[in-house]
Amino acid sequence: MVWKQINKWIKSYNMSYHIIHILNHASRLFVDRGCLVCDSINNPQRRAPLDDILAVIVAARGVSFSGECLSALLMRNSIVLHCDHNYKPIGKTVGLHRVVHNEIMDMQILQDISFCKKLCGSLITAKIKNQAEVLDYISAKHKLWSYINTGNLDEGNAARHYWKYFFKQFGRRSPGSRITKGAEDPINGMLNYGYSVITAMCHRLLLAHRLNPATGIYHKYRFRSDPLVYDVMEPLRPFCDIMLYRFSQSNAFKQISEWAKFAAKDIISFKINTSGYKNLSFNLALDRYVNSIANCFRSKSLNSLYIPQIADIKF
Repeated sequence: MVWKQINKWIKSYNMSYHIIHILNHASRLFVDRGCLVCDSINNPQRRAPLDDILAVIVAARGVSFSGECLSALLMRNSIVLHCDHNYKPIGKTVGLHRVVHNEIMDMQILQDISFCKKLCGSLITAKIKNQAEVLDYISAKHKLWSYINTGNLDEGNAARHYWKYFFKQFGRRSPGSRITKGAEDPINGMLNYGYSVITAMCHRLLLAHRLNPATGIYHKYRFRSDPLVYDVMEPLRPFCDIMLYRFSQSNAFKQISEWAKFAAKDIISFKINTSGYKNLSFNLALDRYVNSIANCFRSKSLNSLYIPQIADIKF
């Protein structure tokens, strides 16, 4: 399992609150002297004050909670998010009064058209800028910055231009075009895998911040889909692209498909320099990003919106 290679207890900071990710199989959670305690095989015991916990995300098998532990978390308005074997959220345990955040839910359902257009435009612009930064990094002679400066952005046209120059960097291994489903070539396959890792991270954080993933901004709801996850995911795809490119450049004699062994660790652990914070790891930057979207819904303003940028990566 790829996730076993990374830190088994991850704390994401949201102001004075923590989001605890349980990634080690057979962990045991209980309460001791006002703290949540995690015991796991071959790992040191970890603690966090109960009053500081926003959510506990269970992304491992065989995790057990004491009854006192669950009660203590729910009494403090914390949630417990449960994931399947693919690390995708499938349910949550919450207090009766905290099934949804009424204010955020109202804003998501009412869908102020002007606000949604502005938020959607910001996400798409950020995605295309991140794509341009990737092409700059790989020294491609592209025209995305000129296209961005026109102010008349079309995501489809930008994507075709981007993939044309991005895939060229893989030489004879280049698939030639982007394939999102059923890809047989290793490059598209690894891109799809990396995207699924980031998508799972986004899905968990949306639920932790009490947003409804089924109510999208740009993507529309389809049966058993979560459009808000894909909306939030858009500016983040280039992060996966640049990680895969770096792997191919530093491992020229390895099969590109071997990136699957390192993808989760690479994506989560690289650093981003953000104003007011010193070199946040990607999972913490994602938490800040999703929290800012929740704040935008509350305030009906984009003033607090933060979107991770490729230009801020610290390799």
